[in-house]
Amino acid sequence: MSESIPSTPARKPVRMCVRCHYVTDEPVVVAEVHQNSGPGWNMYACPECAPHLPPVPDVIDLFPSRRGRTGDGAA
Repeated sequence: MSESIPSTPARKPVRMCVRCHYVTDEPVVVAEVHQNSGPGWNMYACPECAPHLPPVPDVIDLFPSRRGRTGDGAA
């Protein structure tokens, strides 16, 4: 019973580009959509379209408590 189980090759991720709508097997995350209830999702672009879209912001920078802070941590 030393039969080896044939391994299947890993499947490449396939996503549709949000800009040109073509399916790509080299997706780049260009946006993260958040929701109040349930999971959010990522939006993808192909490598050719990704540089034409704005960069994904850091979620921590979007919190209202981070606005107006000085270097010493005081609001």
